[in-house]
Amino acid sequence: MVRIQADRHTEVERARAGDIVAVAGLKGVRAGATLCSPSAPVLLEPPASAEPVVSVALEARGAADAGRLTAALTRLAVEDPSLAVRTDRETGQTLLSGMGELHLEVAVEKLRRDHGLAVVSGRPRVAMRERVAAGVAGLSYRHIKQEGGAGQFACVTLSVEPGEGFAFASAVVGGRVPREYVRAVEAGCRAALAEGPLGGHPVTGLRVTLTDGATHPKDSSELAFHTAGRLGLREALRACAMELLEPVAEVTVTVPEEDAGAVLGDLAARRGRVCGSQVRAGGMVVTATVPLAELFGYATRLRSSTHGRGAFTARPCGYAPAC
Repeated sequence: MVRIQADRHTEVERARAGDIVAVAGLKGVRAGATLCSPSAPVLLEPPASAEPVVSVALEARGAADAGRLTAALTRLAVEDPSLAVRTDRETGQTLLSGMGELHLEVAVEKLRRDHGLAVVSGRPRVAMRERVAAGVAGLSYRHIKQEGGAGQFACVTLSVEPGEGFAFASAVVGGRVPREYVRAVEAGCRAALAEGPLGGHPVTGLRVTLTDGATHPKDSSELAFHTAGRLGLREALRACAMELLEPVAEVTVTVPEEDAGAVLGDLAARRGRVCGSQVRAGGMVVTATVPLAELFGYATRLRSSTHGRGAFTARPCGYAPAC
């Protein structure tokens, strides 16, 4: 290994984990890179970065700064490998994740101070789901559209019942709905799952059966049956008994025994359900399932209630009915 000049220290801290960088050119070096002589290449194991445990949602105050915010967040993640940036597919929010609320506060302050960005930060929204609790049978929907020339005609009868994920089946007999139209109905039903009747959340946990239908010799088409399937299922879902689901996480908390009572009480206040506990070498390991929405700010709270000696890990474990 070789020594580098002090004025290049900042560039060294921006190296990417696992890179081999020749001393002759430090341009583009990222934190975690191995610096070596070009004639004697060597790769050292990069420092391990823990998984981020806290996230905040960020957005620029002005539309003109939106592009600059993306570039600034990318640079922050390069400088600090323990930061992670992603865009939530369902909410559209830009999420910045780090090791704690103080860590994120410092990162947000860097955006304001070093990049001159006016940034609004807040808690990310939780991606909810809607599930069919009780279905309906034999609901008919007729789609008719006539605006000059060839029109659109499709009639479908749908039955909806609770299930796992989404399943579609056809029980039509006698060729009343041609096979290509059945596929269009299924595609329309899948499109209807994007927004449920309770709050516009994605729908899951249902089985849809096409039990009957009708066609027109001129006006029926795949487009017409796609529309009938989409609008027909939306109407059927409004007639069903629906249930709102929220994401839950399995949380494993390690705390000193003397602080276990406070931690258990805090988990209960967060609507957590304790699944088990073990005593290990003067400490206690508690496993619980907690709604994801209740975990925002938990890292700071745990450190406070255990005088900095508590730690936890969390992993998504599905959805449960929202209380």
